[in-house]
Amino acid sequence: MSKLGSCIALVITDRETNAQIKSLGVGLLELRADLFKKLDPAYVIGQIEHRKLLKTPLLLTLRNRKKEGAVKIFSDELKMEIIIAALPLVDMIDIELSSPLLKRVLLLARQLKKKTIVSSHYLDGMPRDLESIFKKSLSSRADIVKIAAKANSFDDMLTMLNFTYRHRKHPLITMCLGPVGAISRLLLPATGSLYTYTFLNKPSASGQVDAVTLKSHMKAYFPFKNE
Repeated sequence: MSKLGSCIALVITDRETNAQIKSLGVGLLELRADLFKKLDPAYVIGQIEHRKLLKTPLLLTLRNRKKEGAVKIFSDELKMEIIIAALPLVDMIDIELSSPLLKRVLLLARQLKKKTIVSSHYLDGMPRDLESIFKKSLSSRADIVKIAAKANSFDDMLTMLNFTYRHRKHPLITMCLGPVGAISRLLLPATGSLYTYTFLNKPSASGQVDAVTLKSHMKAYFPFKNE
């Protein structure tokens, strides 16, 4: 069985300290470079080098469109410039299914032998066509499919739960956003989601549970994963 922390992805910016992060024992660090103080390739590279000292796999993510959860809106040109500079230094990259840069980023990642996540975000509610979204994501030939959608009811949460379980044999990350979806951060990893995302100081998405609380819940409900 995998260890407890292996399925926990900690979302970080440039504000957390390495000491804080190291104490949590997570399996993946998502670098939300779009939330850094500076949107500059050299600055991003410096932050990556600093986080590499933790010897934890690094996932590079840059959100630049509001519909994908971006806080700062900036050009695709700057986004690609940062990706080209930073991708050689990380282990994985998340690129949105809707991004005009999708094909370029996936091609570059394959050339550099980096793993890829193709992601879709539905910030207002659960889409009715999860299966078609999944098929379209698969057609991109990314390594992992990620789908995040807001749960406005417990039925929405069950929809994502069932969807995840049906496709558990494929590398998949799922989550439900919003207050109703908070419990999905605990349940979806048990039904097939590769990672559950959490935070240290400030949530990057609605429904996230802080890292200390999430890990304590996982210890209580998934004793077979305890370290």
